[in-house]
Order: sequence, then C-alpha cells, then structure tokens
Amino acid sequence: MQIEFDLREKSKIPTTTAKSSLCGSMTEVRKTVADNFISGHGIEIGAFASPLPVPPTAQVTYVDKYNIDDLDANHKVAGLSMSDFGVDLNAVVRPDIVDDGECLSKLGDYSQDFVIANHVLEHFEDPVKGFKNMLRILKHSGILYLSLPEMRHSFDSIRNQTPFEHIHRDYEEGPSWSRELAYAEFAKIFAANGMDKGLFPRRSGDSLAQFESEISRELNTSNYSIHFHAWTMDGMMEMFSKIKNIYNLAFEIRLIIKNKEEVIFIFEKTVPHIN
Repeated sequence: MQIEFDLREKSKIPTTTAKSSLCGSMTEVRKTVADNFISGHGIEIGAFASPLPVPPTAQVTYVDKYNIDDLDANHKVAGLSMSDFGVDLNAVVRPDIVDDGECLSKLGDYSQDFVIANHVLEHFEDPVKGFKNMLRILKHSGILYLSLPEMRHSFDSIRNQTPFEHIHRDYEEGPSWSRELAYAEFAKIFAANGMDKGLFPRRSGDSLAQFESEISRELNTSNYSIHFHAWTMDGMMEMFSKIKNIYNLAFEIRLIIKNKEEVIFIFEKTVPHIN
C-alpha cells in the first residue's frame, strides 16, 4: 500500500509539488520530507558521506567538526583507520565551516532558514546544549530537520537506552562525569565489530576485557566521536518533550516519521510566549 501525505498548507514550497509519497528507500523518504520543509539558506551539520538531498530552493552550507584532511588521522583506533571499516573518504563532504556542531560558535543567532542534522545528536556529549544551539541560530519559523538512529536497529542495540535524567545531568553539570562510561560501552561495540569483520583476532575472558579497556582509553584520549547516547523512538519523543518543557524552548514538532532504521523529526522554531 502506498501512503501519501499532503503538506501544501504548511510547507514553504509551491502547492504543485507538495504532494509526495512516503514510500521508498531511506534516501527517497529523506528527500520527500526535505522537499516539503527545506528552503532558503541553511546549514547541514556532519553530512559526512551522506548529505541530505535538498530541493533547488535550498542553499546549504556544510559544517563539520573535522577538516576533511585531518579526518582519517583523528579516527585511528587500535591501529585501524576509517577506511578499514569501509568508509570511502573520497565521498565525504568537505565542510565549508569547520566548527563544533554542538556549539556552532561561528554562526550567529537567528541567521539560518534551516538546520539539518542527520545522525548527529547522538554524537554530542551534551545533546541539550547542541539542540539549543541549533534552535538559537534559526530564524523564527526556521526548520530543524533532525534524524536519529533507532537504537534497536543499530549496533547500539546491546546498550541500555539513555534516560532523560542522564542528558539533563550532562547539561547541568557538564558531561565529564559520564565520558568514561560512554567510551567503555562503545569499546565493547568497537571490539565486537572488529572481531566480526576479522580485523582483530578473537578474544574472550580476561584477554577480551583487557583489550576493551585499552580501546576505551585510546578512544577517550583521542576524543573520538562516538555514539555517546542511544534512544528508541519512544525515548526520543520523551526527550524532546521534556527538553521543551524543562528549558522553556519555543518550538513545535511538525513531523515525526520512522524511516527504516532511523526516526526523522521536523521542528519549527516559534516565537517565545510572553506571560
């Protein structure tokens, strides 16, 4: 069955092109959503090798924490580079602005028509801070296109979901209290994936525990970009609801859609309510 949706009344694009199908591949669904919501001048954070397909009405500036020339050097762990895990560095988008996506310090308040952040928020040690800064740089009625991996369909499936209390503490106290735990968790995933791919010899027992500990320290020392957090779809919706209410943020959720192994959210920045 083909499901269709019509966003002509709310979208920024002409009514002749607003009716679209939500069937198809992950990329096709992303494009359909983008065609209905993205226009004007904006940024994409951490596009890496999968920039969002946007309509001709949109002009994108790419922002990333790493200069592409330094990317491989900053992502070597246990003697392995990104290419060992199948990443084609030639396909990675060269950023126009090198900046930490969590801070967006090089971008001014109310400066963007849209912000795109696909599979980015889980890499932030302080997701609340990152989310607030994405809203900060948006104009009123600006669009935040944000997607997150559904942890049950990714390598994060072996982890416990990040509770809201965790990210609330990360914001209030700073994330240093949880950093070692996050790297220790990810080291287990890294070691398991490496062994499954034949990149490491199989280990078990004390040998495996020591190897995971060494990887954890190396990840931490190099400030490696990992999934610091993981959520189910329900967990994501709870998180954004609490972020809005606790921090009194002015936004509305225009769309939530499960797209294969990810969940897409469309947020619209609104004018704050004044009592």
